[in-house]
Amino acid sequence: MDVWVHAMETGTVRIKTRQAEPRHERRERRLLDVLTDRKWTAPLPVSCYAIEHPEGMIVVDTGANTRAGKPGYEPRWHLLAQRAARFSVDAAEEVGPRLSTLGHDPRSAATVVMTHMHGDHAGGLSYFEGVSVLMTEREASIATGRGAEINAYFRRNHPRWLKPSTVRFDSDPWETFDASIALTCDGAIRLIPTPGHTSGHLSVVIEQGDHLVLLAGDAVYSEQQLQRGTIDGVAESAAQHRDSMRRIRELCTRRNVIVVPTHDPEGARRLAERRYTVVEDPATEHKEKSDAYG
Repeated sequence: MDVWVHAMETGTVRIKTRQAEPRHERRERRLLDVLTDRKWTAPLPVSCYAIEHPEGMIVVDTGANTRAGKPGYEPRWHLLAQRAARFSVDAAEEVGPRLSTLGHDPRSAATVVMTHMHGDHAGGLSYFEGVSVLMTEREASIATGRGAEINAYFRRNHPRWLKPSTVRFDSDPWETFDASIALTCDGAIRLIPTPGHTSGHLSVVIEQGDHLVLLAGDAVYSEQQLQRGTIDGVAESAAQHRDSMRRIRELCTRRNVIVVPTHDPEGARRLAERRYTVVEDPATEHKEKSDAYG
């Protein structure tokens, strides 16, 4: 059975270098470091994904929109949102036009899965009216509850119709994860808990015969970050973030895995070229694990 995964770039974002490479453990010090940093990364992709499966199209995250970073989109009082990200998104780059290029109407999707609800992942939700939007129970409670804005969930940018469906990870251990949820009847697409960046963060795994594709959201920013095991500068929980990365790295030593983070400049290319993510295995060190479609 063929399951196709398409990466869609919905513009780019530049973030502070201390968000990608933090110097401190405590979150308060990491956030202050990000705010006072004067250096920016190169433009990073803001990606989302379309999975074509016999049970229907599944969209993972919805990317950014053209209003991102513009006056009025984020509250003026939210210093991190105002000072720590610079977006560049054209109208043709939004998820709706991207899906149209693939021959899909966004409203024909079976499900939209949200790794988490930050604006660069939820910016295209308005295209999916009438489609089930799925996220963890924890993520939904924070993103739609009191105090959402403090945690960079800007409810005023959510579609009025949004009533998310939720899942809880409390059963079905899978590989290196203590729990999982089969999203499709054949189990080819599975949700796994990867908290840390946010406490309700999830990732999506797709079985592809001899390998896995892991759509990691912001569980990691890049393959290099995964190799180093370093947390990100705005992660809600350093301990959870490290544990999620540890489980992903261990999975990569057991299976052939293509890890595709949202903001990794090489993520879409690794997916297209089927280049497996290689992490240090004590038994084999850096064994090359890659091939091509041929």
